[in-house]
Formats: sequence, C-alpha cells, structure tokens
Amino acid sequence: MRALLLCFAFATASAAEPTWKLTLDENFDGVELNAKVWTVETGKRRDSLNSPKAVDLKDGVLKITTWTDADGTTYCGFVTTRKKFFVTQGKAEARCRFLVQPGTQIAFWAQSPTYGKSGKAAGAADDGVEIDILETTGLKKGGYQSALHWGPYGNKEEKKASSVQHPANVGAEWRTYAVEWDNTGYRFFFDGQLAWKDEKCPGSKAPQFLLLTSESNIKGWNGERPKDGYGLKDASRNTFEIDWVKAWERVEAPKPAAK
Repeated sequence: MRALLLCFAFATASAAEPTWKLTLDENFDGVELNAKVWTVETGKRRDSLNSPKAVDLKDGVLKITTWTDADGTTYCGFVTTRKKFFVTQGKAEARCRFLVQPGTQIAFWAQSPTYGKSGKAAGAADDGVEIDILETTGLKKGGYQSALHWGPYGNKEEKKASSVQHPANVGAEWRTYAVEWDNTGYRFFFDGQLAWKDEKCPGSKAPQFLLLTSESNIKGWNGERPKDGYGLKDASRNTFEIDWVKAWERVEAPKPAAK
C-alpha cells in the first residue's frame, strides 16, 4: 500500500512539472538586427547619448561599445525588445562577455511596460519587476551582480530591492547568464548552475521585455568617467558583447485525467 502511495505521489509530482517552449533563439547571424524583435533606442540618458553609433553586429556577435567623440559626447547602446517581444513567467539566457570602465554600467535585464503602475510594492506581481540578470560597472573589476527592483521608483516607502554580488573576475570570458521566474520567485543561473534565488520579490505575471544596454554617468554609483572620456570607438576598451540570447515560456503540464 505504501509503495502504491509513493508511486502515485511521484506520478502526480511529475505530471505537475512544466515544460518549456523556446520563443526566442537569437544568434545575431545577420548583417543587421532583426527589426521585428529588436530596437536600438536613441536619445539622452544620464550623462550620455543612446545611439546606433555604439551598436555593431559582426561575425555573429552583437557588440555595444561605450565611447567618447572629439567633442566630448559619450555614446551608449540601448538595445531592447520593447513593444516587440516579451517573456511572461519564463526564462531568459544570454552568452556574454564584457570589459567595463568606471563611469559605465552594462546590463542584460528585463523590464515591464507597466512597472509601478499600481503605486504599491505589493502590486508588483501584476505591475512587473525590474529583473537585472547581469549588471556590472567598472568598479566591480570583472565581477557582476544580479538584482530585483519592484514598487514605483519615485516612492521611497514603496520602492523595494534585492540583490546579490558575484565578485569573481569573469567578465573577459564568454559566460552564460540566465533567470527563470514564476509565482514562487526568481532563480538566477551562471553557466547553467544556480547562483542565487529570491522568494521575497513577487513573481512577475506581467509581460517582460528584454534589454542589452550600456549607460554612462560623469559620476555616480558606477564610478567616475575619465576626464577625457573613453576615447574614440576603435580605441575604447569599454565593451559589452553578446553571442546569443534565448527565451522560453513556461508551459504547464496538463493535469492527469480523473479515473
């Protein structure tokens, strides 16, 4: 009888396990970004200018170079799937490498177009969450952090955050960074191994778009930009390279038929 109960419990648990549907398989093999999925956003952000001048696609790699022209303008790359592609309670993964200078931050992250809409941190499951899968600055010396932000940005009482530091110098190597999430929380992976999990932040049920970005301040949490900037594009050592990006949606397994 006990064996039968154990078999039934195992079968029930197995039936409840979700499967995964691949919804994005981006290898950057073309000569330009797929406009049906990606947008290179433009305009001023922080103390720099988002521009296609910072974004290149070559030999199957998306390369974002943060650089400074002779007039002192610093260019950053902001590549997103905003309004075009979303992940809802699934997982996202990218193979990346980076070399980041002080005053710059780079990130592989996910955001929701309805972030903070309710005005309450408790509403984050429906509003969406800022999911920083890989985020680093020149101050981290090849290390990185993963972070979650929820609740409206401008409300100190409702704005919440959770993060973990990964200090090992891994930036110059090709590595994979991933997250998966559901109602129970978030699980972050490094090279396929669980690196951090968080159950404090509400599991986002909102569609989340993906971002591959660089940002730069004259002075801020990411350090201080060199007085003369980062040099012209060909000379800049301020780079973020992405080999591929993949995303999956969770497909709940069907419930077993009643007997």
